[in-house]
Amino acid sequence: MADVTDEKIVDEVVGRVASRYPGVGSELIARRAWAALKAFVNPRVRDFLPVLVERRVVRELRSVAR
Repeated sequence: MADVTDEKIVDEVVGRVASRYPGVGSELIARRAWAALKAFVNPRVRDFLPVLVERRVVRELRSVAR
């Protein structure tokens, strides 16, 4: 997975989160995904980045919805 780009990670996260939260715009999800991805500076293993970014975005969306 080392060849997976940041753009691909964000696209995957946007697709999965948008399907779970259809009322949330994909632009908002993408902005939050980019912010979450930037929090992981120089990760040793990129394999888990999509899951970690998705979890962070979902957690943020849930906290905003409350």
